[in-house]
Amino acid sequence: MMKTTMTVQLRRFDVLVEDQRTRETREESIVFSLEQLHAAQLVGQSSKELIERYFNRMGYKVGGIGQAERRTATLHLD
Repeated sequence: MMKTTMTVQLRRFDVLVEDQRTRETREESIVFSLEQLHAAQLVGQSSKELIERYFNRMGYKVGGIGQAERRTATLHLD
């Protein structure tokens, strides 16, 4: 029988960011799959560096990163 579900391990981080254009500070969330975090580790990048790089590209400065919240998502493929 064909498998019609897929389970994905996710990590959600709350991130305090400052918009470099307006100087407005706010809290954002970012979600990575465990596979994405492992791939970053393979090239020597920590989750902190991955998050900072993502937000820096969007014009934000990271002020703080909260602990990862672990979640599992099940996708129904049918």
